[in-house]
Amino acid sequence: MEQGIIKINGLRVKSRLGVTDAERANAQELSLNIRMVADQSLFGLNDCIENTIDYFEVSESVKKLSTAGERKLIETLAEELIGLLLTNYPLREVSVSICKYVLSDTDHVEVSMSKTS
Repeated sequence: MEQGIIKINGLRVKSRLGVTDAERANAQELSLNIRMVADQSLFGLNDCIENTIDYFEVSESVKKLSTAGERKLIETLAEELIGLLLTNYPLREVSVSICKYVLSDTDHVEVSMSKTS
């Protein structure tokens, strides 16, 4: 069985995210890692972008959703992003990891979620 995986690593987005009103007052930078398992093989694409998952288009739609509105939980944003990708692209599985730089004594806090179609 052939399987194709496309990854977007370290995508930087701004989002109003946090439990408190103060935390959501200003957009904060997040870093996203996205792993997408394509429904179809990535072999034999004939060098044609229309035959694959356009990762530029994916990154733009992820940025647009991330900057829209505000959320209290990182998990909510991850769930919304997974839903967006599974709905709009021919994917078998999507995994999203979101890093938030919120605790001064850590590199980051990270939430990872996955879903299959």
